[in-house]
Amino acid sequence: MGGLFAAFFSGGVRAETIEILYEQGDAGGFVTSDWIWILFFLLAAFGVVLWLVRSHFLQLLANKEEDLDRAHMRLHEAQRIARIGSWTRNFETGETFWSNEAKVVLGLDEAAVEIPHYESLIHPDDLDRVTEVVASAYFQGGSYQCDHRVVGKDGFEKHIRLAGQVVLGEASSPVHETGTVQDITDRKLAEMALQRSEERMRSILNAAPYPILILELAEEYPVLYANASAYNLFGLNEAIVCEELKSKEFWSVPEDRMTFIDTVQNDEHVFETEMVMKSQGNRTFWASLTGSQLEFGGIRSVFISVMDITQRKRIQQELERLATTDSLTGLYNRRSFFEFANKELRRAVRYKQPMALLMLDLDHFKAVNDSYGHQAGDNVLRRFAEILKQNLREEDLMGRIGGEEFCAILVSSEEQGAYLVAERIRKRWMEETFDLEERPVAFTVSIGISIMLNERESIEDVMERADIGLYSAKRSGRNCVIVQGADAGTHNQAEQFR
Repeated sequence: MGGLFAAFFSGGVRAETIEILYEQGDAGGFVTSDWIWILFFLLAAFGVVLWLVRSHFLQLLANKEEDLDRAHMRLHEAQRIARIGSWTRNFETGETFWSNEAKVVLGLDEAAVEIPHYESLIHPDDLDRVTEVVASAYFQGGSYQCDHRVVGKDGFEKHIRLAGQVVLGEASSPVHETGTVQDITDRKLAEMALQRSEERMRSILNAAPYPILILELAEEYPVLYANASAYNLFGLNEAIVCEELKSKEFWSVPEDRMTFIDTVQNDEHVFETEMVMKSQGNRTFWASLTGSQLEFGGIRSVFISVMDITQRKRIQQELERLATTDSLTGLYNRRSFFEFANKELRRAVRYKQPMALLMLDLDHFKAVNDSYGHQAGDNVLRRFAEILKQNLREEDLMGRIGGEEFCAILVSSEEQGAYLVAERIRKRWMEETFDLEERPVAFTVSIGISIMLNERESIEDVMERADIGLYSAKRSGRNCVIVQGADAGTHNQAEQFR
């Protein structure tokens, strides 16, 4: 034991032992196998991360593909509903792609691989027009559109809207073309039916015996249609098309056109509105207009029938004149005079203006009829009415209210002004002579005057005072003018104004 111990502690043994211990290392450090395991775990973790990332992106890609598939399905569904298909053409490779929807639109088999040249499908009558449109796009580039017919295998015709976009290369030659074909058969058939309907309607309207206008409800109300009767009524040249006509030239007063059309729009229908219209050469005429709203060729319009009522209006005006005027003198008759005199009195009260009334009676007129006959008497009355018109203003009111009795309203006239007018009439009438039984005969007139005193008076009150003045003039020897004041028991002699 002691020797072994000594040997252990000897220099050689010790050095070897230390070297061995040094080579084995410290029990707490990393050995090579530890590093291998660490590297393994890092690689495994990195692989897991890569797998997770790959799975995530694959899922995103799958979602995008699903979205794309759904969008593709929606696009196909939309194209199917709209009856539209797409196509592309590569001029460099000569390849052409037609979508299934395009094949259906053109009446081809969806499963067909070989597609005939598009030109072979076009209706012969439309081929030149389509070729011209497409050739122009090939030469200039850009887009084009053309409606035409195609003929299917069973001979059935379809109306197609062909639209395309041509891309030109560096040499200004087409390199790529893409476009669509759409089935517009139903639309075209509807348009053709509408056109036929409009043509029938135009034929019917053109044959109508009364003038018809159709105006667009737009600025300046353009003329969409005018039948032959309208051309005749307004004196229009048949060579002028409707689009060149100006509706404002049909109305004598331009504002009447706006008023009438506004009324039609508000009430939807207007029946027999009377307006003054105008034809070529500025000839005016009375017309009865009936209007209603309608759609003409898909355009909001107003339908107007026009009836020339000029002759009817003249007859109506003549009847009104006969009903309101004295047939012998042309002045208002008694009933009409009182009606208008009341209106004039109310106007004078409303505007606080003076008003005077003249009562005029031809002196000894009964003797004229007895001595010279009623024909002579009528001539005297007619001439006195003319003298009355010549010496009164246009706004004054004149009427024959009895056999030889006349009455006049002088608007905005005071007492003195009314007297001066009455005196002028009296003197002028004295100068008038008639050749009766080969000798000249003159006549005189007596005149009574009153004025409106206050706003509570009636026309009968004013006339009663004037009648008293006339009676006073008769008692005073005739051929004079008496102004009757407020007191019916007194009267003012004409001399006070001299």
